[in-house]
Amino acid sequence: MNCRQCGAANRREAKFCSMCGSPLANSGYDAPGSPAPRSNRRIYLGIGIFVVLAVGVYTFMDQLLRTYHPVIDGQPTVAMTSVYENHKISSTPVQAAMKEGFISLPLKVVLEHRIVRFSDPQGIQPVPILAYVTPQGKLVTAMSKSENCGSTDFYLNGNNIHCASCPSYWNMSSLEAYACCQRYYPDPIPSTVVNDEIRIATANVRNWQSRL
Repeated sequence: MNCRQCGAANRREAKFCSMCGSPLANSGYDAPGSPAPRSNRRIYLGIGIFVVLAVGVYTFMDQLLRTYHPVIDGQPTVAMTSVYENHKISSTPVQAAMKEGFISLPLKVVLEHRIVRFSDPQGIQPVPILAYVTPQGKLVTAMSKSENCGSTDFYLNGNNIHCASCPSYWNMSSLEAYACCQRYYPDPIPSTVVNDEIRIATANVRNWQSRL
């Protein structure tokens, strides 16, 4: 029986090393503070790595397979899936136009700025409109207002859209609330993409009414 502390050879029935006095492996006794066997350390390390990987895979799949808001579910996919950076992306004010009876905006403007805010070109609907692309590549167009606090400005951070005036924020795809304002996220409205232009029916914008 070799001592695991000093390596000295001992009789099989010995309980303590004759050289250094440490408990031997067959003694059934571990001195306080003695290191765990190397095989146990490997097991613990393996478990730790597995847990980290499992959490990472779960987080990725949770975002990839996120349930969409019903209106967002019907929206066109305009980009590859991506992971948004964990930093604030403020909305960029842009100019929309009227084209063939639709409110129109170049898709490349949204892809470039990530989130944009614009007004009804004819000024009939006073509430602005916003557009962004989800991490899954879905185009979202919505009325840019949270009726609860009155804010008309929002920003992106990570996989969420945040109110610029209060602590409320929601998942970009499902609009699941993570703070207050459960119902008063930017209200999605349908849109299409034709020849790389976003088109929103004017009726969807001008007939919109507050949810309060």
